[in-house]
Amino acid sequence: MIDALLRRPASGAEVVSDAVRLLGAASLLAALLLYGPVESALFALVLMGLLVSRCLPAAPLFDSLYGLTLLVAAWSSVLDLYASISWWDLAVHFAATGTIAVMAWYLLAGFGVVTCRPSSGRILPAVAVPAVVVSLGLALSVLWEFGEWWGHTYVDDTINVGYQDTMGDLAAAGLGALLSGVLLARLLRREQETAPGLASGAPLQRRFQR
Repeated sequence: MIDALLRRPASGAEVVSDAVRLLGAASLLAALLLYGPVESALFALVLMGLLVSRCLPAAPLFDSLYGLTLLVAAWSSVLDLYASISWWDLAVHFAATGTIAVMAWYLLAGFGVVTCRPSSGRILPAVAVPAVVVSLGLALSVLWEFGEWWGHTYVDDTINVGYQDTMGDLAAAGLGALLSGVLLARLLRREQETAPGLASGAPLQRRFQR
């Protein structure tokens, strides 16, 4: 994992992903200098998520979108955009859950738990990857809603919770994960067509280390 974290970017797209990580580091520095401990802890968590994604076999496109979405979500909280823009919370749930669910899929793929093509070479049904991504997205979103309830109950009662808010968040999260799952499945299928030797029978973690 350390080798993956310290490796040089292999393409222009990976350079863009690393630039997003630099934005994460700059955001943490700004939070330390201009805001309080809560905001600093938030951006420290975001930066950790950005560094973890560099160790995964994720496509640079999803890596960049994932990083930008985390930063937008964090800055939206700091700048109180969720309260000032009525639909912003749903939009962020849609985008954030979709990209985080894809990263969760890549994390499982890195350990060989999921794959787009088994070692036997048998092609999985077209719905397999989107179904897993949607399941991951909904599971993560439920955990997030538990976190919001806990924060509202024990930390800050201004955190917005309630049946309508929770159901709306879960619906947006599910739709975002579905779209991301479909896009991921198409991307993986394209990789199989352009590099069948790597896509068939080679775990993603081995492909990433080459």
